[in-house]
Amino acid sequence: MSKFQLRMEIHSHTDYDPQDWIEHSAEELIDEVARQGINVLAITCHRALQWSPQLKAYAEAAGVLLIPAVEASIEGKDVLIYGLERFEHPMSFDQLRELRRQIPAILTIAPHPFYPSRCCLGQKLFLHEDCFDAIEYCHFYTRQVNFNTKAVEAARKLKKPLVGTSDIHFLTQVGKTTSTVNVNEKTFAAVSAEIKAGQLELQTNPLSLSQLSLQVLQMLWMNLKGSLLRQRVRVRKAAVG
Repeated sequence: MSKFQLRMEIHSHTDYDPQDWIEHSAEELIDEVARQGINVLAITCHRALQWSPQLKAYAEAAGVLLIPAVEASIEGKDVLIYGLERFEHPMSFDQLRELRRQIPAILTIAPHPFYPSRCCLGQKLFLHEDCFDAIEYCHFYTRQVNFNTKAVEAARKLKKPLVGTSDIHFLTQVGKTTSTVNVNEKTFAAVSAEIKAGQLELQTNPLSLSQLSLQVLQMLWMNLKGSLLRQRVRVRKAAVG
């Protein structure tokens, strides 16, 4: 009989992210996840792995299992990789295959594969299906518009499990869409094995129009602020040069 029922948030970003301008720190994210009774967290910054023994210990003290992870850009497409304590960018799909061969314990998930963005996998999910253990069901949808529908169809066709995530960019997104696993031990290996076996339960509800509007405004502000700050950095570098 399983000893632990673990609720997971395994797609999230912090102010360590080199691509998106995030305001909260890893510690603030861990605190909010713990406050909501979420047991497993993966910080998946774009092309940057934020994990350390110190951060793991901070999470453990809050009752949270912190999984080392990254949202890699592979041939221009987003791919979630879990279980690596070091990551080097760039990487090709062939290199990912070799990595999975060398380290069978790692877990790879296709994030928001059919959302309308050039960085989403789209049909490449089918071309590289052997590179993935599971497919993401993302929180960002409403009853009227849901780009996860194609992900559900792809999961059924490819016989891969669906994993719910909140793709956290703001602390208000924590807990919007999660998954739960039942395991005998609170470890990455145990969690990964249950996900790969499809032994997990999805918890999700569509966003209301007001929630959607707020998130759109937050994302626009995040992108604007990030652009302004990056421009300032370029100007300073040019002045120094």
